[in-house]
Amino acid sequence: MPDLIKEMSHVAVRVPDMQAATAWATGVLGLRETARADGTVYLTHGVCHHSLQLIKSDRTALDHVAMEAHDGDALTHLIGRLRERGVDILAEEPLELGIARAVRFRGPEGHLFEVFVGMEEAGPIHTGRGVQPRRFGHPNLTCSDVRSTQSFLQDVLGFRLSDEIGDSTLAFLRCNPEHHGIGLQQGATGLNHYAWEVEGLPELGRLGDVLSRNDGRFIWGPGRHGAGDHVFTYHFDPSGCVVEYYADMRQIWDDDTYVPGNWSLEDHRGQNLWGPVTPTELLEASIPLADTDAAK
Repeated sequence: MPDLIKEMSHVAVRVPDMQAATAWATGVLGLRETARADGTVYLTHGVCHHSLQLIKSDRTALDHVAMEAHDGDALTHLIGRLRERGVDILAEEPLELGIARAVRFRGPEGHLFEVFVGMEEAGPIHTGRGVQPRRFGHPNLTCSDVRSTQSFLQDVLGFRLSDEIGDSTLAFLRCNPEHHGIGLQQGATGLNHYAWEVEGLPELGRLGDVLSRNDGRFIWGPGRHGAGDHVFTYHFDPSGCVVEYYADMRQIWDDDTYVPGNWSLEDHRGQNLWGPVTPTELLEASIPLADTDAAK
């Protein structure tokens, strides 16, 4: 199978309080607003037009997850694969600002995915606020059947398994050398968290200070995941979304010889090399999918 996905791009989250969500994204996460249209706020961490979308709604929910194809040929090839497999395709044109070509489709449990090429540039800029990430990292999707979504991502989109924890409990898949671009977790179908990469530990410490000044706190971390080998922190935003900040994730360059890790749930090191397993409030976190009609 040819390489189809270049990298993860963004998530779109439906939020009930747009003012609070936007203030958190700009003041704590250090993102910059680039556009507003049709009840959607587009925000970026740097050069790209957007790496986060906030959509006005009556409840917090995951709208879609977006990734960038390698090029136009890869996108065309993917659309053909989706048709061959009978995948539920919602659109074969851009449904958001800032991108040239796109396809939207549903995974086996209803997660809405977007693959695109040709995102506009907003220009690099440092906001001077919050803790500005250097790039969007990954979403961690919750699934009633982890294996079903895992097979879909591997067989249709070309992701590779990097590590798993437990028997169909947690799986981490990559589309490039980054250890994982998507995480899958057993639970009610939706989104557990989305993640941003920063330069290193000093930024994670600074995030703790910024959170404390904005009535926030870490719900887990700093720690170091065994699966991925990266240093992490997690916090809740005002909409109830869990946001991870991480640094120093493992890079996998030897696809032909790499053997995925298989960690036991009883071994805390898969989840945190430095200490105990995940706290209950993070394990149970999951915002649901937006309803089918609204997502279209």
